[in-house]
Formats: sequence, C-alpha cells, structure tokens
Amino acid sequence: MDDPLIWVRAIHFAATLSVAGVVFFLFFIGEPAFRAADENEPIAITVRRRLAAIAWFGLALVVLSGVAWLLLRSAQMSERPLTAMWSEDFVSTVLLETDFGNVWLARSVLIAPLAVALYASSFSAAPRSQWKRAAALACAAALVGTLAFAGHAAAGSGIEGTAHESADVLHLLATAAWVGALVPLAVLLGAAANDPSEASLAVARQATLRFSTFGIASVAIVLATGIVNTWELAGSVPALFGTDYGRLLLAKIALFLVMLSVAGVNRLRLTPRLVGETDAVVRQRALRQLRNNSLIEASLAAIILLIVGVLGTLPPGNEQTSNYAPYARFAAGTGTPGIFTRTEPSVVRLVKYRVLQSSPPNARLVVCGLPWTMRPSFLPLGSMT
Repeated sequence: MDDPLIWVRAIHFAATLSVAGVVFFLFFIGEPAFRAADENEPIAITVRRRLAAIAWFGLALVVLSGVAWLLLRSAQMSERPLTAMWSEDFVSTVLLETDFGNVWLARSVLIAPLAVALYASSFSAAPRSQWKRAAALACAAALVGTLAFAGHAAAGSGIEGTAHESADVLHLLATAAWVGALVPLAVLLGAAANDPSEASLAVARQATLRFSTFGIASVAIVLATGIVNTWELAGSVPALFGTDYGRLLLAKIALFLVMLSVAGVNRLRLTPRLVGETDAVVRQRALRQLRNNSLIEASLAAIILLIVGVLGTLPPGNEQTSNYAPYARFAAGTGTPGIFTRTEPSVVRLVKYRVLQSSPPNARLVVCGLPWTMRPSFLPLGSMT
C-alpha cells in the first residue's frame, strides 16, 4: 500500500466512474424521474446543481490523477526519478511508443468534448438539447470503457485477448452504471427527504423504480463479465487461493456480495415501502433508509476500487502460478536487441531484450533473466516494440 501508483489508480478509477455515473444517472434515471412531476420543480433544480458539482469535481480529479498516473508509470518504466521525466524526455517516449501512452492520449482527447457536453448540466433548467445529452453519454461511456486498455486485459492477443478486452469494457461500463450512480441516487433521495411535497415524493418513487431496474441489468453484466475476467486472470483455483492477486480478488468478490445483499434489501423491502405504502411516516423512513443504504454501497465500492488499484500493480494469478521453462529449452539463436515494454502488471520497465528462437507454438522472451511466454503474433522474433 506504500506504492503511490495504487492510490493514483484508485482515485482515477473512482473519479472516472463518478463522472460517468452522473451522466448515466441523469440520462436514464434523473431526467425521466423529474418529468414525473415538473422538470423545473425545486427538487429537480437542486439535484441538477449538486450533480453538476460532483461531475466537475470528478472531471478535475480525472485530469490530475491521469497526469500523476502518467508520470509515475514513466518513472517506473525508465527507473529514473520523477524529476527527470520531463527533462530527459521519458514522458514523450511513453506517450508515443507504448500502448499505455497511446491509451492515455486517447482518453485525454475525450475529456474536452465531455467537459463541453457537461456545461449544460451547470444550469438549473431542464436540458433541451438531446445532442448534448447524447454527446455527454457517448464521451462518458468511452472514457470509462477505455480504462480496459490500460490494464491487464490489454496484455492479451488474438481472439482470447479480444474477448477479454470486450468483457472488461462491458464490466467497466456496467460498474459505472451501477456504482457510479449510487451517489447521484443518494443525492436525489436526500433532496426528496428534505422536501416532503408530493412532487418530490413522485420524483423519488420514479427514480427508485428506474434505478432498481437499471441496477438489476447492470449487476447482471458486472457478474457475467466478472466471471470471465476472473477466469482469464486467475485461471485456476490454486491461483485464487495461493497468490496475492487471487486472495485480493476473493476479497473483492466478497465485498461485491455484501453490496448485492444491501441492494437486495433496497429492492425487496425498502422500494415497495416507498412506492406502495400510504403512511407518510413509513414512506419517509424508507426514503431515508434507501439514501443511507446507497451511501453504504458507495463506501463498499470505494474499498473495492482501492483493491483494484492494488491488483493493477500485481501480476495476475495465472502468471504467478505458471511453470516457466528453463533456459535449456531455448534453441540457439542470435536474436535482435531492442526495447520491450511490459505494460501490465507488476514491474513495468523499459529494458533491453533479446528474443531467442524456440520451438512452436510459442516464442520465448528473456527479460532481466526471467523467461516470459509471449505469442509470436504479439512479439515476433527480432522485433522491436
């Protein structure tokens, strides 16, 4: 936990999910719920203003943590101090000549149009431009989805690698739709609890019902894609229980199950009381409990994101339990010196390498005395990447 990259990754993920969560919430839940009463009711104006503040603060954190991530990754790759990153041009090398840098540039490009599209959210009036709402939705989804290409999933190749990346993109989008929308939901329910008017109650009812349906679909996708990612990165039961990566992954799964139990209470007990109960006192109590439970879920999600920050710095369980072949298995070959960039996980460095000829189907790569198996299509003999 003393690695600053862990905290920077966690903050960057949380900020990205927060911004996307606000956009998703307003598009799919908030604005349709506001129309249940009046789009310019006091509760709608209040919630829009508060969510705009959350979105702008999150976007600022995305930028700052993104720059910090780039600098820390560049220092890690080059094995030089942070103060040397700009003066010795390592940052430009990482940006232009590594996959991580290319992804960082692509995500940076998305921030400007997202900020422009979010500008309308700074006003209290109901948004009139469907184009701006659609643009904000597309940019937010792209900003979240491209996180998949800066993690373990990016190390794969071929059909299996594409499937893993696709699952990771869907996993992140569904997480943003569920976890990222928890705080916006709590903001709306809190505003409704402080305004006992019938209009506020109608908005809270519609938002809760829509979030319940939206959440079920999101959780189903998170669960399905999480199984795929677990299989790809752990690969075996021994890897789950016998490696640091696997044990942290199990802790993440346990917290996810706790979140599901809280969501189940919201869905099966509190939502029916809010929607169907005629007693105003019972409705208000259910409303406040739903808000509190949403914040509990969001707190659990924050812990999960911290675990994700740690997982991104560790080698996957399937790599830790792999049996690497000894040097004797390499056939004679001269190879070609070059630069190899290991984008994820664990130790990420720019190092000299020499690719040696080996028997099919895999080529073998020796880096710092450790043999790593790489597919020939990813790193052909004598190539430079």
